[in-house]
Amino acid sequence: MNIQLAAVGALIGLGCFAAARELLPAAARLNAAMSRLGGQEPQPSPTTAKNLARRLLAAAPWLPVPAADLRLLGQDAETWVAAKLGCGVLGLIIPALLSGLVALTGAQAAWPLPVAASLAAGAACFMAPDLVTRASAARRRGDFTLALTSYVDLVALELGAGAAPTEALEEAASLGGGWPFARIRGALADARRARASPWLALEQLARQIGVPDLADLAAITASAGQEGAKILNALLSLAAAMRSRELAATQAKGASRTTIMTIPIAVAAGGFLVLLIFPALYRGFLAG
Repeated sequence: MNIQLAAVGALIGLGCFAAARELLPAAARLNAAMSRLGGQEPQPSPTTAKNLARRLLAAAPWLPVPAADLRLLGQDAETWVAAKLGCGVLGLIIPALLSGLVALTGAQAAWPLPVAASLAAGAACFMAPDLVTRASAARRRGDFTLALTSYVDLVALELGAGAAPTEALEEAASLGGGWPFARIRGALADARRARASPWLALEQLARQIGVPDLADLAAITASAGQEGAKILNALLSLAAAMRSRELAATQAKGASRTTIMTIPIAVAAGGFLVLLIFPALYRGFLAG
């Protein structure tokens, strides 16, 4: 019990020390004061967790980081790793705190149990940001693909009206709303400022966020000079293929949800049968 209380006290003290360092960062105050004296806006200093995450990434570049998912979500690797570390520490602390509270009541528990619970909770919480990031990126990538289908149609309409490939890409991007079209407009604007080809910018964006259909669009528009009128048919075929995949994915999702819904129905039916059979079984048991 004394060992558990000491461990809980040490963890609480460590948490208070870390919170005090975050709330009262002396270096950040000094940097802000120097910035004000120099007539500059104070820049936000990175937190201790982000500094630790940056050092961890520099020391272990082999760590698996979902770079494409993070870029799609507008996050950086340091913040993501810091969230993983914070969740892992939280998972380690909570079982220790609970075991300490239980020990205060006088109950005795073998030390391997709280240790195993802390390790299991820490590992589960450490992996939680991976699952959240993967699910959020999949949902966001699906939204981008839906918007990209409309964008391909708009590009085909602009080309059919006689616009050049570069003009068609930019005009089509200006017609749509939402964050997917904003990302496309941003990539095209960067290419225009750098005097680079717009399809190269779209191909780079496709690699960054992990959307192969955008790379296909870039490849089709890049071949406009050689293919000529065939590019319009290629764009229409690409849009049709994207719609077919989206329809198949929607049907598969609906089928899986229908299958899941049969589980509570079967459980309810089984409970109803138990309620019907139980009185007869109970009477037979009493008669026997």
